[in-house]
Amino acid sequence: MTADVPQPSKRFVRAALRERNDMIAHRRHLEADRDRLLNGVRDVDDALARLDAGLKVLDQLLGGPAQGNQTRTTSSARAADGLAADDDGGTGKTRHVLSGLTVREVAVQVLLGQPEYIEAIHYRRWYELLGDASYQVAGKDPLAVFLTQLTRSPVIRKSTEPGIYELDRQAPLRLRQRLERLNGELQELRLPCSIDPGESGISRARRHELNVTIGQTERALDEALRVLRRDSPPQAPPEAAEPQLGRAEG
Repeated sequence: MTADVPQPSKRFVRAALRERNDMIAHRRHLEADRDRLLNGVRDVDDALARLDAGLKVLDQLLGGPAQGNQTRTTSSARAADGLAADDDGGTGKTRHVLSGLTVREVAVQVLLGQPEYIEAIHYRRWYELLGDASYQVAGKDPLAVFLTQLTRSPVIRKSTEPGIYELDRQAPLRLRQRLERLNGELQELRLPCSIDPGESGISRARRHELNVTIGQTERALDEALRVLRRDSPPQAPPEAAEPQLGRAEG
């Protein structure tokens, strides 16, 4: 003998849906707050980079350390100051110019190619390593462009220490788990259920949002898997082959 399980009333379903929608809306507000905070941190880092560049110019005008015996002449120092040239100190060593998504992809591969295991690194030192590997970032402010690209990488996260960024080697696993959750929620929304017709518009909007987020997460996972391959060290790409390092950003 089986006992009948009472079905939730329409009133209960409507109340549950309203509560769920309120929680989704609150989550979106939190995500927006998080994005604003991250953008604020990036803006401060960019401002610091510009101030440092201005201080260097003033030091040179005032005859300070920049013109003395402490002047840095290595290729990595010039790269860190955003002054990398097309050649490496007159040696004829060509620098390969990077832009867009290729900046962060090559940066990750350069870091993985270091002889020592690096978990976290200051973005200026990371930029120096990129210059040492004969790469140059395109743009009026290469260091700011480099920093912006770091913040957009799915395998890089900002540390609690100022200017320090961490390499997230577990990013593929985290992104796969997120994809499973998103696809599971999308599947639930596709199942037939007895709700008011007025809720169908909300469901359609949520399905659209989920599809967009799933697409973004799939692209992030693809990039994470591509750049974290240890068996593919960065190669100096000729100009015609640069797009092969990654897709163009949308």
